[in-house]
Amino acid sequence: MTKQQIIAVIPARFASTRLPGKMLADVAGKPLIQRVWEGVSASALISRVIIATDHQRIFAATRKFGAEAVMTDPALPSGTDRAAVVTASLSADWIVNVQGDEPLLRGEVLDDFISRLSPRFGMATLARRLPADSAAARDPNVVKVVSGLDGRALYFSRAAIPFRRDADGAAPEYWQHIGIYAYQPATLRWLVTLPASPLERVEKLEQLRALQNGIAIQVLPTAFESIGVDTAEDLRRVAGIFEKCEA
Repeated sequence: MTKQQIIAVIPARFASTRLPGKMLADVAGKPLIQRVWEGVSASALISRVIIATDHQRIFAATRKFGAEAVMTDPALPSGTDRAAVVTASLSADWIVNVQGDEPLLRGEVLDDFISRLSPRFGMATLARRLPADSAAARDPNVVKVVSGLDGRALYFSRAAIPFRRDADGAAPEYWQHIGIYAYQPATLRWLVTLPASPLERVEKLEQLRALQNGIAIQVLPTAFESIGVDTAEDLRRVAGIFEKCEA
């Protein structure tokens, strides 16, 4: 069997509302973007890792630690658009989009994800089960997903879905969406040509554009607990984890 060609793209934007320049923030002696790149590069199934950035400082930093980086237009609206631009002329079976603020992501998590991808779906993502009484289930900053019995995403929301109507009824099963995506190339190319959909504009969730346009999204369960770096406190938490692991 011919080995699949998997290209990973790490979009790395310099501007950030809550933590400007976070891609270059120090995480236990290394820039955040380097920590992410090292985790993705540890995958045995990914053929090529490309950092897609909009800023010369990030580009220069990536060259120092030996990553492949591509400068992209700062006007591009999303990481999905950056992934589409840098892979437009490349041949691949799947394109994996990894957010540049996921330093705890490891190669084995990506390998498990990639090994379960089904060609029946245009794209795929991950989800982690949450306790029914978890505060995260009610946190609008934590995106939830509900899926069909075949693993197809039915809806993503910032609300606690499914809603428990009866207090003495069945306990709901909540799943936190983990923002790592795999796309079949044709799906990615088409997705970025579509305008923001009505549900996307309401919830501010780009994946709803795919659903509203009929793109089937495979949702794969994972035990991976993500800590995306959005604040200075997030940065301290992940730095502490690396310091403990590398002591």
